[in-house]
Amino acid sequence: MHHFSRQVAPVLLGTALGCAAIAPVTIAQTTESAQFSDVTATYWARPFIEELASKDIIKGFPDGSFKPNEPVTRAQFAAIVRQAFNQPAVRRSKSFNDVEANFWATPAISQAYSTGFLSGYPDNEFKPKQQIPKVQALVSLASGLQLEAQGDVDQSLGAFSDAAQIPDYARPGIAAATETGLVVNNPNINFLNPNDDATRADIAAFVYQALVNQKRLEPLAQTDQANRFIVKGTSTAVTGTDTAPSTVAKGTGQLMASGTKINLKYIGSDKAKLVVAPGETLPVSFEVANNVVNSQNVILIPKGSTVSGQIVPFTVNSTEGAQFVARKLKIGDKIYPISAISNPVVPAAQQSVTTTSVQDSLTTTAARTALGSILGRGSLNPTSILTNVLLNQGAQSLQTIGSAPKTTPTSVIIIDPAELVLTTQDDVSLTASNTPTS
Repeated sequence: MHHFSRQVAPVLLGTALGCAAIAPVTIAQTTESAQFSDVTATYWARPFIEELASKDIIKGFPDGSFKPNEPVTRAQFAAIVRQAFNQPAVRRSKSFNDVEANFWATPAISQAYSTGFLSGYPDNEFKPKQQIPKVQALVSLASGLQLEAQGDVDQSLGAFSDAAQIPDYARPGIAAATETGLVVNNPNINFLNPNDDATRADIAAFVYQALVNQKRLEPLAQTDQANRFIVKGTSTAVTGTDTAPSTVAKGTGQLMASGTKINLKYIGSDKAKLVVAPGETLPVSFEVANNVVNSQNVILIPKGSTVSGQIVPFTVNSTEGAQFVARKLKIGDKIYPISAISNPVVPAAQQSVTTTSVQDSLTTTAARTALGSILGRGSLNPTSILTNVLLNQGAQSLQTIGSAPKTTPTSVIIIDPAELVLTTQDDVSLTASNTPTS
């Protein structure tokens, strides 16, 4: 149970200290930009943190640090919301059994409740010392700012490879936060990690983007490195097969913006997976699973187009995983250069690798060796892993191409194309004059 009503509070990075809550300030009021000893020049959230600190929306600690990786409690979050936003009350304030009248955050909690940012638990407790997960912080912001999803919720949440981890109650709020640009994902833009505790850096980024949405702060410059972590929820959309886009782009003057999401599938099969070993490089092509449209609902990439590139090694938290890097996009008989990357995939836990989990899979020679040691040699007959002619033919080709790992693998990476979300890294011109590449 999430213990939140639909109206939850927006996130603020406010007071990290146990000081009394302070009244909201005018965003236009600026002081000298704050510098914190533990927020380096290259720290991912530095522009969010320093701008909010300069507006007195968030504060550091007496020792000059900010502690960006520390979690935020519900009381601290309420104080940040109070400092950042000045929304009208939508309901009467109330007292909570576990919030004493003289508690430092009582005024902030009362205001966060009355303005619809935060709600209590069914037992009339607020749990002020409980750490707030990212999903609740984002839903809180969407609720307090009265943001609503304008498009299909599932489609909007398709921006996240871990969308299945978003609780049902939070899906509309997260979709609204995504569409309005509030979501900032570090280190990988495709992973929300919704149930992780929100850090002070996370909250700073969310609140900054919420103030941008309210036109109270300027968006980060396009050249700012932190921009790559902002989920561009309103740039382009991936439409489902039940949507009827207006017309297919003919190519003249069409531009697909950086940050466009492209859903994939294996060519000729909805179920096929790729099984590779850590460290392998493998050329591969995927089919575009859904029409990709622009904001005018004009199809930029028709369903069934082909994206070609390589599966390459990618290190995730010291674990060697794999990632698809796309280089060519084929639309009809034209081929366009494209720079796009997918979310990374980490090796499967050995206990989860079964003949069923790798059924309908294309395996490389190195992956087949690893599967032999995990499952036992007797389990590796083609009918138990590769179940149809198309996939068996594909598997034969995978045994002779690509770059094998340098050591004998002991684990495998199971890549389900349906779980890959390709994100363009640069604008792609789909003009008629664009010279096809071979």
